[in-house]
Amino acid sequence: MDIRRADVMRYLLSLGFKPNCSGFNYLMELIWMRTRGENISPLSTCGYVKVGEKFDKSAATVDKSIQNAVSGAWTRGDIEKLYLQFGNTVSSEEGKPGNLQFISQACENLRCFHGINRERGYERGM
Repeated sequence: MDIRRADVMRYLLSLGFKPNCSGFNYLMELIWMRTRGENISPLSTCGYVKVGEKFDKSAATVDKSIQNAVSGAWTRGDIEKLYLQFGNTVSSEEGKPGNLQFISQACENLRCFHGINRERGYERGM
């Protein structure tokens, strides 16, 4: 069973992300692209650029908007659920995962929830 955009959206909403934030849409797009097997690495020169082109934004805008969305979820979201699913990716300096760590772990979690293995070339490091 493939992961659909709606699955990614529901997952992010369940973590406390706000859909009215531009970073939500960019993050949803990157996660969905990656779960379909698209290469988005390195984020700064590939993933952010692809999403930026789709939304007519710069890679830097995409990066910063995703950072803000992750920060917002860590401030307003279900902190127990976030740490349960992302605790090993949380930066000790920042108190939240970086964009790459968040996207990698979110893709892994979605694949696990949907019973999808890594046969399609999904590797942990993206």
